[in-house]
Amino acid sequence: MEIMRGNALFRHLLSQYSKNPAGWNFMIGPSPRDNFFDGMLSGPNESWQLKLDSVFKPAPIVLGAKVDAPKATPYENIPSYGYRKIEPDIILKLFKEISEEPDSPRAKFEQMLGSLNPVAPVFGGSYAEGPVLFSNRKILGVSPNQKQLDEKLSSEIKKLLRESYPGYG
Repeated sequence: MEIMRGNALFRHLLSQYSKNPAGWNFMIGPSPRDNFFDGMLSGPNESWQLKLDSVFKPAPIVLGAKVDAPKATPYENIPSYGYRKIEPDIILKLFKEISEEPDSPRAKFEQMLGSLNPVAPVFGGSYAEGPVLFSNRKILGVSPNQKQLDEKLSSEIKKLLRESYPGYG
């Protein structure tokens, strides 16, 4: 089991996503064992179990390892995760409409995003990214392999935090 981190992990996942942008799901939730966050990023050809030190900072420490695909997608009635190309003038128009009719901003936004297919992002383009599902319940399965990987990812994040912050636990 190879553990990847940071930019190497992001480049790999973006490369895999760009090959086939349809059918991805991304879920994050608090880890029941530690003070970190668990993530599961699943695509048509591979899935990754992730461990994040925080969801509250712009550049969290993220570690991940490839795992077997989950048996079922927990939320099949929402759009898949991905990048959706949106022209800046359309976003401005949407925000103007929302400000004039504040009762239905979510519905308008969901309608607009639901009509767009995920694409591979290109530098300089304007995109909406998501949805990333945040859950308060446990998102990882209970298989022995997932538990073992979860422990390894937690241990590695703790080690990285100790290197960066000598006073850490």
